[in-house]
Amino acid sequence: MRLGVDARILAYPKCGISTYVRNLTRHLLDLDESLEVFLFSDTGFHSQHNDILKFSRVQGVVFASAKREKRRWAQKFLPAQLKKYNIDIHHATWNNAVPFRRNCPCILTIHDLAPWVLGQGFRHIRKEAKYKLKHFICAHLADMIITDSDKVKEDISRICWVRKKKIRTVHLGIEEEFKTEINDQTVKGILGKYNLKGRSYLIDSAGISHPRRNAIYALEGFEKFLKKTDSDFYLIYTGEIDENNKEYKYLRQRIQELKLEDRVIFTGWISTQELKVLISGAVISIIPSLYEGFGLPVLEAFASLTPVITTDRGSLPEVAGDASVVVDPFNYEDLAGKIEALVNNQDLRRSLTLKGRERLAYFDWKKTAFNTLNLYKSLLGNRKRN
Repeated sequence: MRLGVDARILAYPKCGISTYVRNLTRHLLDLDESLEVFLFSDTGFHSQHNDILKFSRVQGVVFASAKREKRRWAQKFLPAQLKKYNIDIHHATWNNAVPFRRNCPCILTIHDLAPWVLGQGFRHIRKEAKYKLKHFICAHLADMIITDSDKVKEDISRICWVRKKKIRTVHLGIEEEFKTEINDQTVKGILGKYNLKGRSYLIDSAGISHPRRNAIYALEGFEKFLKKTDSDFYLIYTGEIDENNKEYKYLRQRIQELKLEDRVIFTGWISTQELKVLISGAVISIIPSLYEGFGLPVLEAFASLTPVITTDRGSLPEVAGDASVVVDPFNYEDLAGKIEALVNNQDLRRSLTLKGRERLAYFDWKKTAFNTLNLYKSLLGNRKRN
């Protein structure tokens, strides 16, 4: 099988969707020795993803790199590449790259419908309308839709008017690096790097650059927790930092207003190993998002044996199950109270970590790849019968 993948996300530093593309590709190659993967992009690949290009059955294909060409990448230029490389099936993994004209079946992965549900991230109405129309059309153009959770499946069916039998839920997994032990010397070095050795802290690893990550909620709840308990705790934010991002600037401003500059640490982008160490060392992992299509940070906390406080929004309850403490994402007092209760109850923390470890059995990249490969084969089988 010759598989084409929309891999434009690999032009950027590591994020949730690039983690999806990388892990799916790697495990598909393990499952099917005859599989050849063509990673299509409009820009050169970021150095963080060079390892995936080293596989002998993976080929990176970059085309239509000019700014004026990128707007028509999927509809004008991609069909010719699908034909040139004799692609058997195309997987659109990001931003709805479903060609109207194509010589092969196309599966579309829709990770979430946050722009529809929350209406955030658009500068003006025209751009929002254009995005949603494109989203709607591609959902109907695709031969099949994959999504990360049953919650998003319901959203797609309801919002995009797509029949449920066309949509398949394929849960994501947790990276192997999160399951491996890290030696004490490395742990001490990483904690020392961020001045956290011997300190008690909470961590928010959901990201800080988008309003739906709700980073301000973690800060406000943390501040109220400190006031209630007079505790010697710190709050750690991980994730890419953009000094011009308005969410980040507001977060910084609020930290100054609350006089918490010496209690809040921003790590910026960090490696998977550093992230695991920081999550493992935290007393609680807070995932305050207003909407997630899946919620990989929940699994990362489970794998790090760190208790989770998360919200009741999007797919987060579906992923976390009964292995987390749930909060109202707009009630700061609720968060402060849940933090205090969890900090003071060692038995509850231990119970949640055990349940979290059990939950991990449901989420595995090998299962993700296996289920996805079966969908590829079913589509190809249907095409041959027709």
